[in-house]
Parts: sequence; structure tokens; C-alpha cells
Amino acid sequence: MSYIRVTGDSAQSRPEKRKRWDRIALLFIAPYVIFTLTFLIYPLGMAIIGSLAKWDMISNSFVQFTGLSNYVRLVNDPKFWQSVLNSLIYFVVQIPLAIVGGMFVANLLNKKIIARDLFRGLYFLPVITGSVVLAILWRWMYQSSNGIINYLLSLIGVEPVKWLTDASITMLSISLMKAWMDVGFYTIVFLAGYQSISAELLDAAKVDGANDIQVYFKIKLPLLNPTIVFCIMMATIWAFQIFNEPYIMTGGGPLGSSTTMTLLLYKVGFIEHNMGYASTIGVAIGIIIFVTSILERRLFEREIE
Repeated sequence: MSYIRVTGDSAQSRPEKRKRWDRIALLFIAPYVIFTLTFLIYPLGMAIIGSLAKWDMISNSFVQFTGLSNYVRLVNDPKFWQSVLNSLIYFVVQIPLAIVGGMFVANLLNKKIIARDLFRGLYFLPVITGSVVLAILWRWMYQSSNGIINYLLSLIGVEPVKWLTDASITMLSISLMKAWMDVGFYTIVFLAGYQSISAELLDAAKVDGANDIQVYFKIKLPLLNPTIVFCIMMATIWAFQIFNEPYIMTGGGPLGSSTTMTLLLYKVGFIEHNMGYASTIGVAIGIIIFVTSILERRLFEREIE
């Protein structure tokens, strides 16, 4: 019979090695913890505290505790509700166009066509181009007098459209521009989804007599449900945070018709220097995004699973 003798030194070294590995693990996660505390937890805490107080930007200090007065003002502020409406218009118009457009383009690029890789790069180009540059470009294209869009419309006898100066269509114009800009991103996402579908499954459906339309709606589309849900949830978060395009193209005008919630926050905080009320708007935006995301998750829970 043989015996394995564990010496006291080896038994004691195990906890020491474990502690050393624990310290190494903490060292690896330290950057993430520091980043989260600095750029997420601290700003969130300051925003909540600031929404309950009068905030002096010059001294960067809380002058007076005001309780829920900023929230009462928010509920009764027509400018805030106008910004919510503008964000909802963008949400309803931009998201379906961008996602459906991405699905359509990805389906085309998933087939064997000439210069397929070139077209993939071209469709993704707006995504990697700065939003500021694209906003300036589209502001010129939307000009009533010498914009290229109205010029093309004039060739078929259509009167010039005031894309960015007519309050009734300003937000629609920005939504169309942003949908075009985001199609490339969703194209890449859906292209990955299409390529994950088994080719044998599609071939079997065609052997059974299914045409291309039936294959798409009966096989491809159901298998893309998780990808669609992912795109909708990401688009929702981004939709309520849109800032660059309305700020550069219209400045929020005319008559506040393109002032989104984030643009209103900027104006209140950095132009009117009312950081307390701006913090309240920021908290409201966070709540809206959180509630909308939860509702969407509940709605699409079966597709996610």
C-alpha cells in the first residue's frame, strides 16, 4: 500500500496560490470597473442628484435642494412633450425603413451577383463615415433653391419641397436621411443572419416545390426573428438618443419641430445653463429608453428564446 503524503508547505501554498490568482483576476477586471464607475455610475448618480437640486454651473455645485419641482415642471413643459413627439416620429419612421431596407439589401447581397463584395463595402460606407459630414451633405441636398433632391424632382415637374424649413415635414426629412445612413449597418447584421441559415434546408424546400417568396417568408424570415429583435432593440436605444443630425441640419427648428429630447437637454443645460432641469430631462430619457426596452423584450420574448 502506498501513501501520498501532503506536506505542510504544499497544503499551505494552495490558499496562497488561490489568493494570487484572485488578485490577478481583480487586476484584469479593474479597468472595466473603473470605466463603469467613472463613465456610468458617477454620471448617473450626479444626474439623479442634480435633477433634485438647483445646479450652479459656474461653481459646479448644488446651490439649493428643490425636491421634485423640476419633475413637476417637466410634466407641464410643452417643449418637452414636443421633443417627445418629435422623437416618436423619428422612432416610427426611421426604424422600420432602416431595418426593412437592411433586410432587403442583405438578401440581395447574399446571392451570387457581380461585384458583390464591392456593393457590400459601398452600403457600409455611410456607417463608417462621420455623422457630422453626412448631416452637412444632406443639408445641402435638402436645400430648397439649389439642392440636388429638388433639382431631380423639378425634372419630373414636381414643385420644390421645403425639406428643412417646413415644420410639418422637417422630422420626416431627418428620419429619411438617418434611415439611409443606417441601412448599411443592418445590412451587415442581416447578412450574417442569412448566412447562418442552412443551405440544405433551403434546397430541401425548393425540392418540395417552394418558390423564392415562399422560401423567404416560410423559412428565412422565421429563422431571422432573433436578429430582427436585436436590431429593433438597438435601434430603439439609438432612436431616443439622436442628436447630431437635427442639431446640424436644423438646429432643432423651425419652431421646435425637430428638437429631439437629447437636443432639448443640450439647449437647456448648455445654452440656458439650467443643469438641474437638464438633468431631469436626462433622467426622463433614461426612463423612457429603459421602459421601452423592457416592453419590447416582453413583446418579443418568444422570438428571443
